[in-house]
Amino acid sequence: MGIASGVGHFFQSIIEVIQGLLGAVVNFFQWILNAVVGLFQGFVHFVEGTLGFAIHNFFILGTVAAAIFAYMLYNQRQGTTAASRTIKNK
Repeated sequence: MGIASGVGHFFQSIIEVIQGLLGAVVNFFQWILNAVVGLFQGFVHFVEGTLGFAIHNFFILGTVAAAIFAYMLYNQRQGTTAASRTIKNK
């Protein structure tokens, strides 16, 4: 029984070494895949934040521009701007 169990343990250890190597290869590819997915997620979050910032600023600047335009139109109709005074004087 000593030789038979020794041979059995020998083959069992060889199988465990092969399983360990295959597990290391699988973990390596899993790590690479997670790195690529993490990079893609980071890029998506960056684009999302940048576009959100740009869109919010666009609406804020558009609101300010509309208010200035409305103020200028109001002044022109009231005759209080320099351009409207010169037109009325002619």
